[in-house]
Amino acid sequence: MFSTTLIANMLEGIGSFRVHFFGNREAVYDYDNQAHYTYKDMAVRSDRLGGFLLEELRLTKGDRVAFVSENAIPFLDCFFMSYCSGIVMVTYNFLLGKSNLAQMVGREEPRVIFYSERCRELIEDLRETHPEIEFISIIGKRDARDRYDYDDIMDYRSSEDLEYDAPGFEDIQMLIHTGGTTGEPKAAMLSYRALFFNMISQILTCEITSKDSALVVLPFFHTAGWNISMMPTLLTGGRVIITTTFDSEKTLRIIREEKPTLMLGVETIYLALAAHSDFSRTDFSSFRWLVSGAAPIKKRTLQRYWEKGVWLLNGYGMTEIGPSNMTQPIYEMTPEQIRKKWNSVGKPMFFNNVRIVDDDGVDVPTGESGELLFRGWLTFSGYWRSDEQTEDIVRDGWVYTGDIARKDKDGFYYIIGRRKNVYISGGENIYPAEIESVIDRHPDVAIVCVIGVPDEDWGEVGKALIVLKPNRTVSKEEIRQFATERLPCIKVPRYVSFIEELPKNSIDKVDLQIVNQLYRNTGE
Repeated sequence: MFSTTLIANMLEGIGSFRVHFFGNREAVYDYDNQAHYTYKDMAVRSDRLGGFLLEELRLTKGDRVAFVSENAIPFLDCFFMSYCSGIVMVTYNFLLGKSNLAQMVGREEPRVIFYSERCRELIEDLRETHPEIEFISIIGKRDARDRYDYDDIMDYRSSEDLEYDAPGFEDIQMLIHTGGTTGEPKAAMLSYRALFFNMISQILTCEITSKDSALVVLPFFHTAGWNISMMPTLLTGGRVIITTTFDSEKTLRIIREEKPTLMLGVETIYLALAAHSDFSRTDFSSFRWLVSGAAPIKKRTLQRYWEKGVWLLNGYGMTEIGPSNMTQPIYEMTPEQIRKKWNSVGKPMFFNNVRIVDDDGVDVPTGESGELLFRGWLTFSGYWRSDEQTEDIVRDGWVYTGDIARKDKDGFYYIIGRRKNVYISGGENIYPAEIESVIDRHPDVAIVCVIGVPDEDWGEVGKALIVLKPNRTVSKEEIRQFATERLPCIKVPRYVSFIEELPKNSIDKVDLQIVNQLYRNTGE
């Protein structure tokens, strides 16, 4: 086992090495603001943020600072700052709405919330309910009620005798939120150990070097935005390009101008790029490969990019176990093998121990399906202040993913279904139980079941199957409006169908397997 002192020195050494060895090399290009930052710049910025938080705001190791914002350079300042201070960074998905945000903030108690102008209304209630929180704007105009803005932090000069309480290997660096079976977001605790080995796994598996340039289009409130290409590339001395939000035209322009070598997206992003008029004139040859995550990608989407001479591949990972878990070993495969294995998520990456088990926890033979389990240096440290939820998926050191998989004779893995009731829309996990609990409150609804159905643009969208109370009538539009007033737009079902009854199993619960067989067709 690694000692805390050894790991603390190693983590600090990583930052020192970056600055001393290639400090004047460009590390980050903030495309939207046309701002370039060297590794030395990033070290100065993170030091100023650390000094401000520790001296001016009196934070200590283990305190949380949170972000409610689109992607921005202060996220990276905070990431590097944490390596010396032990302050934990928290990233909130601003698309989830006020109710979920209030729950998360109440549970995780951040001392500081960095926010953007876009999210100003979202945090308004928090100012009243949490007066102890320091609110600091990082994008847009400063609110008159805020004591500081981010320019104040970047002007801060800490005292020369400031001492940092360096973190240990198993200390928590980041809280990243995932959904549970109820849809309520919970915070996965990612340690310095997990994040470090995720970076090394990506570097070794994907042969990332200082010559690589990673285009980051995914939001920083998801683990993939950090751990698939951005941080591994920065660890090697490469360059990353960040944007505030994804935009098809802008992304294609960056590809033409900056010629990145790495990018991770979800199928929704790749479809949007392919549908844009600039797609045909954009040269993708600078990419070594492209990876799609979050959900299996359709073959016809892959082929659009293959025809442009770049390999777009499936990958697999989840917040609790990586996400550097599986990918196609592209450098060991012929084009024929890539085409043949198009629907595989590849093979396990470095530091992953993998099993596929049946309902009794017994390993299944090659070719048979079962639940996918992971164990190793990459896995999370549990859910924040939720031992019960942690114990629900971690047993004997193995993380039970809830995904059903099989392995073929060549060692390639395939995801064939999900044990948990969840669908993925535009790369976001959507939990039907949360939507059902809202629609169930409609006075005319007797029972509701929400499932995901295929969609060309979003991968999957919601379909609400509703049994009305006797002698009641209501329109589909009224149901959608009822849901729209109470849910974020991404969770509002695209389709609504009224049916006579829902199939039940032997213990009088809705039989989701039969429901999906009967109703998993697009349309109403």
